[in-house]
Amino acid sequence: MLPAERRREMARLIKNRGAVNTRELAEALGISTMTVRRDLKVLEERNQLELTWGGAVPLSFEANDIPRARKAVSMLEAKQVIARAACQFIKNEDFIALDAGTTSLELARLLPTLPLTSLGVVTPDLEIALLLSGCDHISVFLSGGLIDPVSRACNDSDAVAYLRGLRLTMAFVGTNVWDAHHGVTTSTSAKMHYKRQLMTSADKTFLLADASKYAKFSPWLVAGVERFDHIITDSGLTAEARAALEAAPAHLIIADA
Repeated sequence: MLPAERRREMARLIKNRGAVNTRELAEALGISTMTVRRDLKVLEERNQLELTWGGAVPLSFEANDIPRARKAVSMLEAKQVIARAACQFIKNEDFIALDAGTTSLELARLLPTLPLTSLGVVTPDLEIALLLSGCDHISVFLSGGLIDPVSRACNDSDAVAYLRGLRLTMAFVGTNVWDAHHGVTTSTSAKMHYKRQLMTSADKTFLLADASKYAKFSPWLVAGVERFDHIITDSGLTAEARAALEAAPAHLIIADA
């Protein structure tokens, strides 16, 4: 195999698998670890991947969570548009779940304005719980457990156990990364288990995710996009991304301003 072909195959493997170490690449390609390291350096210089300790990850790989303060100011208009589109599905006397995150927060801001007399909301998100706690017609349930200082939400095993005892009419799930190939992924096993249980406890599931998060992925798989009943995103998706999502069973909703 020529060096150029070998590097193309190496880049393809890393893109598909995510984090890959030098030993795995050497075995897959039948080359030495020294050759792998040289090729990885070349690919990094070409801005095709990011080197890590002992291996590499694709540029689309998000290993860690994004601080909430940074998320709060990112793609705010798109999040608001997505939140408005989600409101149409919420009916009087529903019992819904709002996942942690700033898109869910924008949806929470709209709930008091809806023509409802009774609504139940469960959330792991402290800011959402506090925001809605002053509304007389909205019953707010905090899932409890250990508070994650990055997301300011409860995502541990106690929160998962709490959800198991609930039956929700719908769950609105957020994510930092998603695409048609990798599905919805997250940065920790705790968040993965929480989001999975959120979906299991609900009659209908909605993915709320703006287009800037598309074509990225993290280590822990929550679910494939086909597992959602509805996907609500904004108009920033490429035509290729739309086509891939429309091929899935989920109902794709492109929210416009």
